[in-house]
Amino acid sequence: MHITIRGHHLAITPAIEDKIKAQFEKLTKHIDQVCSMQVKLQKDHRLTSRSHKGQDNHNAEVILRLPGKELFAQASADDMYQAITLLSEKLRRQLARYKSLKVAA
Repeated sequence: MHITIRGHHLAITPAIEDKIKAQFEKLTKHIDQVCSMQVKLQKDHRLTSRSHKGQDNHNAEVILRLPGKELFAQASADDMYQAITLLSEKLRRQLARYKSLKVAA
């Protein structure tokens, strides 16, 4: 499986890269058909009247490509590591549903 990691207003450190690979390789271990995965990490630096510094300004998105299907998830948190963990949980639920629908068909 090929994982592409992009950072927007954020430098991708080796620790973040290792966290992403560890989280998502666990998820896709039982699915052989994963074509590619794109992960986009972003930090929002803008402050408005509703958003304050440190409130859900780290965003993580993933696009997982399977044959004939694309799964998308996004998560926001105060910390990038929390956002990656939330993102992997969302994607885990989608993969479980995908597997159950595929088995039922």
